[in-house]
Amino acid sequence: MEKNTRSKGNYTQAGYHTLHEDEMPELNASQLHQAADPSDVAYMKHFLSKEEVGRYHWFDNLGFTLQNAGAGVLRCIHLVDHEAAVLSLSIARQTIELAGGRLELAPYTVIRPMADAVEEPQEGEEQEVAQVVGMEVA
Repeated sequence: MEKNTRSKGNYTQAGYHTLHEDEMPELNASQLHQAADPSDVAYMKHFLSKEEVGRYHWFDNLGFTLQNAGAGVLRCIHLVDHEAAVLSLSIARQTIELAGGRLELAPYTVIRPMADAVEEPQEGEEQEVAQVVGMEVA
């Protein structure tokens, strides 16, 4: 699976890329079956309720954040730029529709480039040391 397919790992002058409806992948039978999982549909139905308006949830393992925008709308406000995250969001969109809601994307979805693993400094390389400023409390 590819990462940074939309952002190429970079931010734009405007600060971010977004995701449009026509960029969502079509789901196969297995993925549609996955989207119809009764516990997932029940979760989305609860998340769509009036009591949850304004709340958001970071679906950490899936790579996106949804916010309840009210009136049966869940808005994707953040997406990691990876094919797996886009596919997971497409499956979630189907689940949301089965729960009686609708998923909103552009212009609200901010696509964040997927960061590479943090490299550890190699032996002999200089490391930048942050100065700690503080005060003594008696």
